[in-house]
Amino acid sequence: MKEFYTRSLTAIAYATVLLFSLFINEYFFYFVGFVCSLILVFEFIKLIANYNHKFLSSDTGKSNLILYLTFPLYISLFLLSYNWVFQLFFLIIIIITNILLGVSLLKKKLFSFSILKNRFIGHFYLVGSLVILFSMPTISEIYNPNYVFCFLSLIWVSDSAAYVFGVNFGKRPLLKSVSPKKSIEGFIGGIIFSIMLSIIFYNYLNLGFSIVQWVILGLLVPSAGALGDLVQSQFKREAGVKDSGNWLPGHGGLYDRMDSIIFAGPFIYLTIKIFLNVS
Repeated sequence: MKEFYTRSLTAIAYATVLLFSLFINEYFFYFVGFVCSLILVFEFIKLIANYNHKFLSSDTGKSNLILYLTFPLYISLFLLSYNWVFQLFFLIIIIITNILLGVSLLKKKLFSFSILKNRFIGHFYLVGSLVILFSMPTISEIYNPNYVFCFLSLIWVSDSAAYVFGVNFGKRPLLKSVSPKKSIEGFIGGIIFSIMLSIIFYNYLNLGFSIVQWVILGLLVPSAGALGDLVQSQFKREAGVKDSGNWLPGHGGLYDRMDSIIFAGPFIYLTIKIFLNVS
């Protein structure tokens, strides 16, 4: 019970910081996002540094420096570019990377995490996804915090419901080889509550989405989020660690808390963009 309260208080504090910055000011949100991203890149580098496999470079320090430097570069390119063709190309590369990571959970012999361990994964899975996430408020070319608010809310509600359902009703592992504590019952509970919240958003938020589109988001967000959680669990399993850091009591590192958000962000960004263009 003590762990539950610790996790809850930490989650509330973390959510408050993100949402406060999101609604108070566009540039403040970008600043908070940039700080969070630096922490996440640091945790990711620390995590993959535990792998023995070397990929493309034996100079780990230089590779890590490049990882840091490309983050502001990607932000500049994506935010300052109003060419949707360029943005779509950038987005598709990240989504393909994330799909390959998801496939590798089931096909490890065909697609090993360690083979892709540093530059490729760092640039597209983590750095690229973070750029997409913190670009989401301007997806309609006008800053609108409600896009990110809805996305984060659906993730958080589905995560919380999955945790509660998993603890109380979980019997069948979702993917035992990667994360034996995550259950099918928890996953289903997360989807149910996510769809319920998406219907509430349909009734009270005017983003121009139909009820069907909201339900699609309610289904897609927890599904992609759960996959992202499993992907991060595989990273930690290969590194031989329980948590990516110790910044957040009850959760571990910031990467532990944002794994679902990072992975799902590009998929939701593309889905929202399609909804906006067909509405």
